[in-house]
Amino acid sequence: MLKLQEAILPEEGITHRIQDTIHQLGYPQLRQIRCESMGSTLILQGELSSWYELQLILKIAVNEPEVERVENQIQVRSGYQFSLVTD
Repeated sequence: MLKLQEAILPEEGITHRIQDTIHQLGYPQLRQIRCESMGSTLILQGELSSWYELQLILKIAVNEPEVERVENQIQVRSGYQFSLVTD
């Protein structure tokens, strides 16, 4: 039986490959991260709860051979509030 696969444009291929790799890490929150590629620039968007998760995603993105620039628009929202104001 022949299996048909939808054609993927080169930029969509990069995005698809990176998102698949991110999703395979097994962290449910990483499934909410969106990737978009514009030429050799990869744009990452979304929200995470830890810097560790962000570092995992950035490592995947910068190791992609076709990506020359990563634009990180991911926000890290931890449960901790830091204040730089002293009394």
